[in-house]
Amino acid sequence: MQKVLLWVLLFLLLPSLAAADTEITLTFGGDCVLGTREEWVRTTRNFEECIETIGMNWCFSGFNGLFSKDDLTLINLECALHDSNTGYNRTKQYTFCGKTGYTQMLTGVGIEAVNVANNHYIDYNQSREESTKAALEAAGVEYCGFQNLFVCEREGIKIGFGGCRETVFFTESKAVVSRDIQKLKEMGCDVIVYSCYWGREYSPTHNQKQETMAKYAAESGADIIVGTHPHVVQGIENLDGCAVLYSLGNLVFGGTHKMTTFDAMLARATLRFGDGGAYLGAQIKLLPVLTSGSAPENDFRPVLADVESATRILSLVQDDSALTVTQPIWFPARQEPL
Repeated sequence: MQKVLLWVLLFLLLPSLAAADTEITLTFGGDCVLGTREEWVRTTRNFEECIETIGMNWCFSGFNGLFSKDDLTLINLECALHDSNTGYNRTKQYTFCGKTGYTQMLTGVGIEAVNVANNHYIDYNQSREESTKAALEAAGVEYCGFQNLFVCEREGIKIGFGGCRETVFFTESKAVVSRDIQKLKEMGCDVIVYSCYWGREYSPTHNQKQETMAKYAAESGADIIVGTHPHVVQGIENLDGCAVLYSLGNLVFGGTHKMTTFDAMLARATLRFGDGGAYLGAQIKLLPVLTSGSAPENDFRPVLADVESATRILSLVQDDSALTVTQPIWFPARQEPL
């Protein structure tokens, strides 16, 4: 019986032990509001005041250089970047804004890319969308989402990035997703990472719409799907070799002073490539995070979770996952290209 169990264990491990000629490491983070609400700009203890007092390096200082030790880090930038309130949508309940200079927070810690396909990138009309893109471009930060695509090349291997909102997918045209992914394929990408802004806020479980969108993106050719928007952690799924992260939760969150949940996570993906650059799969390790190091106060500085909190966070992920959440999790590449 013991020999049988040993052989089963070895069989399960074989894919992750496959020889790799090249490894590329990506880190994914959740919702980041690098700013504050328009109505809070002149109040005390807001995000802007915090940065002016402590400095640009404050927000990500709790990760101790983590982002500079990979090939690329991607977050969801859930705010507009601008230096005036022109175009402020006063009819919207929550509008999040940050200064264009806040891109230094990203470049200073090794965050090379952001997703902008979310409902706060568009808080200040088209002129502020352009302001956000201009600020990112000036800082050398790549961005994807809303049909913006970019390609990261490492070791001769191309990794493509795109993204969209759930509302675009369901109310306008799901073909946006397939077109994005097809364009990335035509650009010669070996692996495609697709960001999905979806789901119901503060729901501990993903829903049918998220599953439908994930399946469509996977069938279109996505290899890794990174989910944001629910503001809490949700489960993970393997769709025929496509790794789906339904929600990473909040990372830096300047848009709320009194938070009700602090559980979040980073995902560290090691992409493995064999002879000739053939994609073998991704090994993903979940890194539990607390959105504030001073909970229940929001100090706008996330930290890696302590053992007790990490256990709780991973349990929440497991509760919403059909597969067993191990550390790390191996997602072998699909056998046949789609």
